[in-house]
Amino acid sequence: MTANDTILTKEDIAKRYQISLSSVNTLCSRNPEALPRFFKLGNAKNSPVRFRLSDVLAFEEAQVARQGAENPTTRRTDEYDFTII
Repeated sequence: MTANDTILTKEDIAKRYQISLSSVNTLCSRNPEALPRFFKLGNAKNSPVRFRLSDVLAFEEAQVARQGAENPTTRRTDEYDFTII
């Protein structure tokens, strides 16, 4: 198991994105596209939901890429060569 195979809980996702646990619960059921890919441990309605860290990182990279494509005037500071005088 590598570091990116770490399994995260809904609580971990809430802390990572600085949102409430109830928001994560709502997004899981009503708007799952707003969260990284997740899986359920079981088939029951109340089965626990888990996230792979690799999926979370890929989701975050996709969000950054999508925002850059939507707003081409946004530039990263590492694209400039700064000279300190």
